[in-house]
Amino acid sequence: MNSQGDYMRKRQRILSVLIALFLLTNGIFLPLNVIAPPPGLPEQFIADIFSSTNTTVRLININTMITMDATDFYNKIGINFDGNYTLFNPENTTNLTLILPFSLCMDFQNSTFEVSVNDTQIPFEVLSNTEENLTSTGINLDFLSRFVVHCPITLITSNLTLLENNTYIINYQFSGSIPKPLDLQNLFYMAYYLETARVWKGNLTQRVEFKLFGKIPIYGIAGEYDGDWQILDIQGGQSVLLEWNKGKVDTIYVGIRYYGSTSEDIFEIVTMVVLNGLAYIAIISGVVIWLKRRKRN
Repeated sequence: MNSQGDYMRKRQRILSVLIALFLLTNGIFLPLNVIAPPPGLPEQFIADIFSSTNTTVRLININTMITMDATDFYNKIGINFDGNYTLFNPENTTNLTLILPFSLCMDFQNSTFEVSVNDTQIPFEVLSNTEENLTSTGINLDFLSRFVVHCPITLITSNLTLLENNTYIINYQFSGSIPKPLDLQNLFYMAYYLETARVWKGNLTQRVEFKLFGKIPIYGIAGEYDGDWQILDIQGGQSVLLEWNKGKVDTIYVGIRYYGSTSEDIFEIVTMVVLNGLAYIAIISGVVIWLKRRKRN
């Protein structure tokens, strides 16, 4: 009877150890937030303005805000752009054609655009084309090699007359939505491109802010950034702010990535199962070795 009782107590102890280890390993491995492998190049972008010709006009400040509504992420992403560009003309009166390029898979029929100078609306054109056709018209967008462009390349063009020793704030706004953002691949990867601002003479300061609602993306930059990301929680989302105050910046673009459910979730689940499986094998092996040693002793 004592032998039978000892056997039962031993089984209960072993079962208790296994249950405790099972709970412990699940507590360790289940909350892991595994990040999927980094993607390649962004597929959609908004870039800083540039001039169609060489000029002595200076771009001295950029202040842009991109608002994205991903509350209905799998069906559409709403996007609003509000960019202020401060120009100073140090020399004679100058005529200038400004271009704001972007490539977004927007629903253009239901989008709105506006351009103003010093709070006064001015005429502008919105032209969408392919890279080949733009090059044939004399507009060379060298930076497109940094992107995998699937959507039309859109240019907002406006003609300005800038008086000598005057400062102008040019404001660009557009609003629309990107339907089915995961149709091209199971990833939505958009960037704000800063290098087009380097063609301007002199130094400039720049501020880029993303306001993101609904599904929160992963953030990243290409190039160097020696400042601090300011990430603030706002009602329904997050605000992400970056600032450059040292003139020419070394950052190429600021990117945001939204993963679809299969690319991120399955990767995390498979990794979690593998890790837990390895942990259970190690635990069972350890228990078996321990029991064999006790039996020999």
